[in-house]
Amino acid sequence: MYDGMNRIILLVAGIIAIVVGGATIYFLWLNMNSGSSWQITEKPNTYIVKIPSVSDFVPIGVTYELHDDGLLTYTDDPCWKQSCFILVAIGWTEDGKHTLMYQGRLPFTSEGSFRPRICIDGKYLTNVPVFGGGMYYSPNGILGCPYPTVYVRGSGGYIETLSYDVENQRWIHIIKHEVDERKPKLEFVGKALGLPFWMGPMEGPYIVHGAYSKVKDIDIWGGFWVSGTFKANITLSGGQRLSFQGFFLFDRAIHRIYYGASASKAGTIRGPTGGVLAFSCMVIFHNDFIIMISHSDNPTPADFPKFQHQGRINFISVGESYIFNNFTLTDLGPNPLQPSGFHLQGTFEGGYVDLMGKVYAYWPPKGWGVIKGTWWDLEGRHCWGRAFVKWNGTIKLGDKVINVTNAVGIGEFTRYTSGSSQQG
Repeated sequence: MYDGMNRIILLVAGIIAIVVGGATIYFLWLNMNSGSSWQITEKPNTYIVKIPSVSDFVPIGVTYELHDDGLLTYTDDPCWKQSCFILVAIGWTEDGKHTLMYQGRLPFTSEGSFRPRICIDGKYLTNVPVFGGGMYYSPNGILGCPYPTVYVRGSGGYIETLSYDVENQRWIHIIKHEVDERKPKLEFVGKALGLPFWMGPMEGPYIVHGAYSKVKDIDIWGGFWVSGTFKANITLSGGQRLSFQGFFLFDRAIHRIYYGASASKAGTIRGPTGGVLAFSCMVIFHNDFIIMISHSDNPTPADFPKFQHQGRINFISVGESYIFNNFTLTDLGPNPLQPSGFHLQGTFEGGYVDLMGKVYAYWPPKGWGVIKGTWWDLEGRHCWGRAFVKWNGTIKLGDKVINVTNAVGIGEFTRYTSGSSQQG
C-alpha cells in the first residue's frame, strides 16, 4: 500500500515538475522573444540626481559597439530604435539686434542624414551642409579639442563634433570645414546648470515615451537632458561673424522598441514603426529658472504600461533644484493637432508654477504635417512638430514670487485625434 502511494506521489511530483519547468521555459522564451526583458518603470526617473559620466554620453557595451576605426554602431540587440544627440538653443547678440534659434543633431550610424537648422532673425540659413554616413567616437578628442568627442562628416568637406568636458560640465559643439578655416562655421559652448532631467539610466529602467502609430508596440527611452547657458560664434558666408549668448538644452536619449515581436511584423525593427504618439517634451528658459517636462497620453485601446509624466525645475539664479512631477499641461487654440499655446500649472516642494505660453514660431515653419491612419484607427490623424513659445505668468519659490514675462522655450510634440472626432 505504501509503495503504491509512494509511486503515485512520485508520479504527481514528476508531472508538477514537468509542468513548472515547461512553464518556466515558455515564459523565458516569451520574454526573450518579446524584447520585454529590458526593464521599464511606471514611476518618474526625475528622482535621479547623477551628473552624466562619459559612459552615459557614449554607453559602449550597453547600447553601442566601438569598432577599431572609431565607428559607433548598435550592439546586436535588434530592439534599439534611435539615438538622440540633439541640441536646441535660443540666443541673442549682446546688443539685442539679432536672434538665434538653433536645432542641431548628430545623426547616429545608419539613421539617415540631417541638416542643422540655423535660424537668424527669423530666416533659416540655406547653405548649411548635410551630415550623415556614420558616427565616430574619439575618447581623447579631435581637431584640438581634448575631450571625449562624437563626430559625423558631411557634405562639402564639413565635419560636426560634440565634445563633453565632464569636469566643467561643458558641451562643445563645432560645425566647420575640415581644411578651409575661411568657410562658414559654428562654434558653440554650452555650460550645464542645475541637475539633469533623467529619462532613465542607460542600462535601464526606462520610461514609456509613447505608442507607435503603425504597430502595436511602445517606444521606451532612457538617457538625460542637460540645460543651461551657451555662447556661440557663427561665421556666415562672406565672412560676417556674429556672437550669441542664451540658453540651450542637450537631449542625449536612447530609444528602444519594448515588445519587439509585434513590431517585427512591419519589417526591419528600425523601420516602419511609425511615429510615437502622443507626447509633449519641452523646456522653458528664464534668467532665474529652467523647467523641463515630458508627458504622454496613450491614445490606443491597448492596456500598455503607464506613459511618461515627469518634470524638473532648476532655479539657476539661486542654485536650487526641485522635482516637478505634479503638473498639468493644457493645449490652447482651436486646432487640436497644432496648439497655438499652452497652460502649464502645478506644484513642487518649494512652491508652484502657473504659466501661459503662446507659440511664436513652428518647425516646420509652414505647420505640422498631418498623417492619416494608425493601427487602431484608420481614420485617425496625427502629426509631429516643434514650437518656439513665449511664456508669461507666476512662479513661487518659498516666499519669493517670480513674475515671468516673455520667458522663451522650445518643445517637441506629437498630437492625435480619432476618426470619430473628425466625423463629429
